[in-house]
Amino acid sequence: MTGADVVVVGCGLMGSAMVRAFAGAGRSVAAWNRTPERALALAGERVAAVRDVAGAVAPLVVACTSTCEAALEALDPVRDWRGRTLVTLPSGTPADAEAARDWVVDRGGEHLDGVILCYPQEIGSPDAVILYAGPSGTWAAHGPVLGALAGASRHVAEEVGTAKLLDAGLTGAFYVSALVAYAEAAGHLIDRGTPPDVLRALTGVALEILRHATDEVVTALVTDEHTTDQATITTFAEGARAALTAVRATGSPAHLLTAALHRLDTAVAAGSGSLAVSALGLPPR
Repeated sequence: MTGADVVVVGCGLMGSAMVRAFAGAGRSVAAWNRTPERALALAGERVAAVRDVAGAVAPLVVACTSTCEAALEALDPVRDWRGRTLVTLPSGTPADAEAARDWVVDRGGEHLDGVILCYPQEIGSPDAVILYAGPSGTWAAHGPVLGALAGASRHVAEEVGTAKLLDAGLTGAFYVSALVAYAEAAGHLIDRGTPPDVLRALTGVALEILRHATDEVVTALVTDEHTTDQATITTFAEGARAALTAVRATGSPAHLLTAALHRLDTAVAAGSGSLAVSALGLPPR
């Protein structure tokens, strides 16, 4: 297919949602997948399934594969990238983003790296978020087209590894851990007879408290001020220990709570028990 507005490489759940979002925004799309049937299932008005990725010509190529390495392997037949921009959206590390940049720049093209902060069902909505990093000029050129994927997307930095860095911290270290902890906690409470409507209501209260607490953590880390007259690390450790005893009494392993208590106890043993929980974010000294 020649003359498409965008090529989407990778038609899994997320890639398929992107193909539909681009097409829904009036863009012509060439869709490629290692298993051709997935791309063929998307074919229709404005969408053409292509078997030869090297023959899919467009100014914008969006890779939504499992890894950056898989994207570069799939795109290896495309030797001339002059006039083209590659956007890499797989999970990965800042080093992966840098390697993808070097790969496409060496072939005469431009590059943006991104991380997806939403689920496939949210792609194409005004509230969906994708973070992009790379040259601001490249973002300015393609931001209007990429906006079809996520209305609340933003360019976060010129340094191409920044999006992956943010993803590792916010999605990996925070969101995943918090969601796993919540799944364990909710399962325990429902198993013990907590009504779902009560659980949902109290979850909202807990999340609002957490929102304020996270803001305080950021402020404390920026100012390097970790004294508190509210709740110390020791206070959190005592509360976590009591909760863990209660949860384990019901047979639940409470994996995330166990890990959190270990982290708190380690800080207390190191002499930080009188500080605010924000001190857990300090680098080793």
